[in-house]
Amino acid sequence: MPTHYIPPGVPGFDESGGLKGPGFDFMNDTGEPNLQLAADYFKKAGYASGKYEGSDEILMVGTSEGVAQKVAEIAKENFENMGFKVRLRLVTQDAMYTKFCNVPGAKVAVCPNVGWLKDFSDPQTMLDPTFNGKNILPQNNSNWSHLDDPKINQAMEDAKTLSDPGERAKAWAEIDKMVTEQAPAISWIWDKNPGVVSSDVNGVVNEFNANFDLNFTSLNQ
Repeated sequence: MPTHYIPPGVPGFDESGGLKGPGFDFMNDTGEPNLQLAADYFKKAGYASGKYEGSDEILMVGTSEGVAQKVAEIAKENFENMGFKVRLRLVTQDAMYTKFCNVPGAKVAVCPNVGWLKDFSDPQTMLDPTFNGKNILPQNNSNWSHLDDPKINQAMEDAKTLSDPGERAKAWAEIDKMVTEQAPAISWIWDKNPGVVSSDVNGVVNEFNANFDLNFTSLNQ
């Protein structure tokens, strides 16, 4: 289970703590929920019961397709177990992005099926579009949490100018830790695609997207 936001294979991953992550107690790699820890945080926030006690209903918009729909339904159940009142709306994948999750004005509180990947092998492409407050847009917005922390924003602006690979990785790793500490998103999976071939296929996987590269994959004769 992800423990931070820079994924394996991208510079800054190891500097952010690798698979173990930066060490925050609310992010662990076991994949098991810690209900007692969640209750402790609710109590620190002023909810004596250890659950959310407000009456407002939150809107969750998910995908009405395949396994993704099950993910959305499980997310709804988990939020309800923590005391939240959730209205789940299931729509097609394209509508989820274009009409709801990528439109701040739609006031969607939870988007359980959104995801993103690197544009190229650099940590900026994983953190800047999704957590920089300067990138919150009225349409086509990918900062789904609407995180807008001045210190994080400035750290990103500073890190963008670094050209030394080592310094750049360390700077974005520190930003990764800053973002993780704010808990703006719940990362539930780092994609790991299996590459399955038969004995008569010479499969070549593209390191960029983990899919077979048909430019180099060939058949045995």
